[in-house]
Amino acid sequence: MFLVFSICVLYALYGLLIFVEDYLPENHKKLIYWGTCVLLILLAGTREIGFDPDSAEYEKTYLDPYNTDVMDSVEFTYIMIAQAFNSFTRDAHPLFLVYAFLGVLLKFCAFRRYSDSWLIVVFMYISFYYELHETCQIRAGVLSGCMLLAVPCIADGQRWKAFLWIAIGTCFHMSGLILLPLLFLRNKPLGWLWKTVLALSIPLSFAFAGFEVGLDFASEIPYIGDKIALYSEIENKGKQVVSSLNLFGPLHLLMVLLFYYLLFFADTLTERFRYFPLMLKILALALVSYAVFSFIPVMGERMCSMYRTIMIVILPTIVYTLRPKWCGLLLLLMVSFIFINFSLRDMYNVSFILPAVR
Repeated sequence: MFLVFSICVLYALYGLLIFVEDYLPENHKKLIYWGTCVLLILLAGTREIGFDPDSAEYEKTYLDPYNTDVMDSVEFTYIMIAQAFNSFTRDAHPLFLVYAFLGVLLKFCAFRRYSDSWLIVVFMYISFYYELHETCQIRAGVLSGCMLLAVPCIADGQRWKAFLWIAIGTCFHMSGLILLPLLFLRNKPLGWLWKTVLALSIPLSFAFAGFEVGLDFASEIPYIGDKIALYSEIENKGKQVVSSLNLFGPLHLLMVLLFYYLLFFADTLTERFRYFPLMLKILALALVSYAVFSFIPVMGERMCSMYRTIMIVILPTIVYTLRPKWCGLLLLLMVSFIFINFSLRDMYNVSFILPAVR
C-alpha cells in the first residue's frame, strides 16, 4: 500500500502546485520537476512484487530468462536485461528499476517539448499513465516514452528521427509496430475538412463495431489472422484479463467527450500549442481503434492504450479553454480525479468514488 499512498500524496501535492506553477522561480520549478522524476523511478522500481497485476509474472520470467517460452514471448532487450541481472541476483527489482528509469526518464524528457507548464503535464501523468505503464506494463512504458519523443519529430517533419524513436521503442515492446501509421500524419492547422473527418470518425467507428464482419475479414489477412488466432487461444484458456470491450463504458465515453471538447476549441489551442493538431489526430486514432478492433478485445485495448498515451500531453491543454486560468485548472482537476480513480482501481484494486465497472 506504500505505493498507493505515495501516488496519492504526489497527486495531492501536484493538485496544489499546478495553481502556483506560474509564480515559481525557474530553478525551483526544475528542481521539483526532476526531483519528481527521480522519486517516480524509485517508487516504480522498488514496488512490492505482486501488488500490481503484472509484476509477479515478470518476476517469474526474470527467474528463468533462458526458458524457451520466455524467449519466444518477450523482446530481446528484456531477455538481455533479465539475463544480465539474473547472473548475480535473484531479486527482480533491478529489472524493474531499469524499466522504470527508461520509461519515466524518456517521458520527462518528452514533456518539456509539449508545453512550458511542465508541472501540469506531470500532474496528468501521475493521475493515470504512471500507474498503468511504469508500475504494471513496464515494457509498454518504455515504448510510450519513445512515442512521446517521436510525435514532435513527426510534427517538425523529421520522420527518420521519429522512425528511429519508434524502432527503439519496438525493441522494448513489439506493439511499437502499430505506431508506424503516425509517420504519415501531418501537423497542419485543422481546416473544416479535417474537423469534419475527426468529428465523424467516432460515430462511424461505433457503427462499424456494430457489424460482426470485422473478425472474419481480419482473419484472412496474413500475420493479423495469426495474431487473432493467438489472442483467441489465450482468452479461451482464461489467461487474458481483457475479455470484452465496452464501447459505452464510462472511461471510454469520458475520453470521447473530452475529444469533442478539445475539437471544439481546436483553433484556440492550435495557436497556443504547436503540436495540438497532430496530438488531436492521434487521440482520435486511439478512440477509433478501440471501436474498430473491438472484435478482438486484446488488440483493441492495446492499440487504444498506446495511442491514448497522448492524453498525458493533450488533456492539460483544456486548462486554456476557460478564463480565468484557475477555472481551467479546476476542470483539469476534476477530470484527473476521475482518471486516478480508474487507474488505482484497475491497477491496485483501490478506489475512492468509482464502482467496479469499466
